[in-house]
Amino acid sequence: MQFNLARIDLVSLRLAVLCSETGSLSAASRRAHCSVSAASERLSALEDALGQRLFVRDHRGLRITAAGELLVRHGALILESLQLLHGQLAGPVLASAPLDSQDTE
Repeated sequence: MQFNLARIDLVSLRLAVLCSETGSLSAASRRAHCSVSAASERLSALEDALGQRLFVRDHRGLRITAAGELLVRHGALILESLQLLHGQLAGPVLASAPLDSQDTE
């Protein structure tokens, strides 16, 4: 099954990373500032988009699968890269050059 890259969003990617770190959907949802039901829906949608089970859910929490480990490893790098970009864009050189609507004509 092919995965749909357009259905992968950064919030869900961060949630998967948090689930891996905490081993708990409820703990991950608290850290992501969303409800457990919203987190569960996002995680399920991400699994559907990838066509892979990322976590096994049981009464003890979440156990990451091999596909989940791969996603989390790459997802963490993507999120880290975005944090770095944010820091660089906030730097003094780029902060002094805001987007001007007149420059886009």
